Amino acid sequence: MQNIYLHSLGCEKNTVDGEHILAIAERNGYNVTNDANDADIIVINTCAFIEDSKKESIDAIFNHTAFRKYGKCKRLIVSGCLSERYKKDFMDMFEEVDAAMGIHDLENILKAIEKDGFHDADDNVTYKEYVDRVNTGSKHSVYIRISDGCHANCSFCAIPKIRGNHRSRKIEDIVKEAKNYALNGAKEINLIAHETTFYGYDLYNKMSLPSLLEELSKIDGIEWIRVLYQNPIIIDDNVIESMFKIKKVVPYFDIPMQHVDKDILLDMNRGNRGEEFYKNMINKIRQFDENAVIRTSFIVGFPGETPESFKKLVKFVRDTRLDRVGVFTYSKEDNTDALNVDKKQLSRQRKEILREKLMRVAIDVSEERLSRFIGKTLDVLIEKEEDGKLIGRTKYDAPDVDGYVEVYNDTDDSLKEGDIVKVNITHNTEYDLIGNYVK
Repeated sequence: MQNIYLHSLGCEKNTVDGEHILAIAERNGYNVTNDANDADIIVINTCAFIEDSKKESIDAIFNHTAFRKYGKCKRLIVSGCLSERYKKDFMDMFEEVDAAMGIHDLENILKAIEKDGFHDADDNVTYKEYVDRVNTGSKHSVYIRISDGCHANCSFCAIPKIRGNHRSRKIEDIVKEAKNYALNGAKEINLIAHETTFYGYDLYNKMSLPSLLEELSKIDGIEWIRVLYQNPIIIDDNVIESMFKIKKVVPYFDIPMQHVDKDILLDMNRGNRGEEFYKNMINKIRQFDENAVIRTSFIVGFPGETPESFKKLVKFVRDTRLDRVGVFTYSKEDNTDALNVDKKQLSRQRKEILREKLMRVAIDVSEERLSRFIGKTLDVLIEKEEDGKLIGRTKYDAPDVDGYVEVYNDTDDSLKEGDIVKVNITHNTEYDLIGNYVK
C-alpha cells in the first residue's frame, strides 16, 4: 500500500479541499501519513490569494523536491489555487513537479497519481459534493464549507477568477455533514465560504443563511455555531437578528471591511458606504449584546490611499473598539481591476509601515476590549494541555486566528480535550485571557 502525504497552505477553505483529497485517496486504497519522509506520494495544496501566499506556496513546492530527489517519494503533485490560477503554464514553470491538478474536480487526484501532466476540469455550475473528508484538525471544532466561489468581484481580489462564481451547497447536505461530526464528538462548527452572507441565493432565490442556521441549531451535540466571512455590503437586519435569536449561534461577527474611506471603497468595488455605515452596523450589533465580538480585516496601501484616508482608518479602529483586526498590504494581482486604478502607488516599504502603525493601534484596542471579561465566568472549550496548563477558547474566539484562554485547575476534577467548562477570568494580555476553572 502506498502512503500519501498532504502539505496544505492557505485558508480553511483550502484545508477542506485538502481533506477531501486525502479521503478520495484513502477510499481508493492509499494510506494517509503525517510524515513526508514516509510518503510515496506528496501533495502540495497551494494558496495564491496574494503575493506573499504565492511565494509561500512556491517555497513549499521547492522544499519538498528533496523528498522526490533523495527520499522515498515517487510522485510530487501540486493542487490548489496556485496550480488553478496558472494552469496554462504550470507544468513548464515547475519541471520538478510530476503532476498538477485544478480545483474544480478533486477526484483528479487519482489521475495525477497515475499520470504526469496537468489534470483539469471545467468550472462547476453547481457545488460539487464529495463523500467524506479526512479530518486533519480537532474533532471537537470543525470547519464546514457552505459554498465555493464568489460573486463580489472586488477589484483587488483574484478569487472569483480562480474559484469561479458563487455556488452554494444544499442545506440538507450541510446538515448531514454537521450531524456526522456531532456523532464523532464535535461541539463547535465553523461555517466558512468566501462569502457566507450570500449563501443560498443561487439555490433558493434568497439569502438563506438564517434558514441554514435554524436547521443546524437542531443538531444534538453541537453547542456553538460560528459564521465566518460575512460581507458588510450584504449583511442586513435579518442576518444580524438571526445571529442572536437562533439557538447555539455565537455572537461573533467576522466582517472584512477592507477600508472606511468612500473613494477607496469605490475603487475596490465594495460600494461607497464608508465609516458611518459601518459604525451604525457595529452599534446595531452591540445593542443586541455589548460583548459581541467584531472581527475585521483592512487593506493598507491601496492605490490612492492618502495620509488623510489612513488617518480615517486609524480613528475608526479606535472609535469603534473593534475586537480583532487583521491588516494586509495591498498586493498587485494579475488580471484584477485594481491594476487599472490610475492613482498613486505606495512603495512596499511604505505599505509595511502603514500596516505596523494600524496593527499597533488595533492591538491596544484589543487588549482594552478584552479586559471587559475580567471577573466574569465564561464557558471555555478545552483544546489541549500545554506546559502544565489547559488551553481553550470561549465562544468569542474563533479557532486558529484568535486568542486563547489559559485555564488553571486547582480542583480534583480531571478536565479533557473537548470539554466545555466554566472559567472565571482573572487577567488578560493583548490577545489572550487567563482564568481559573470553576467546579
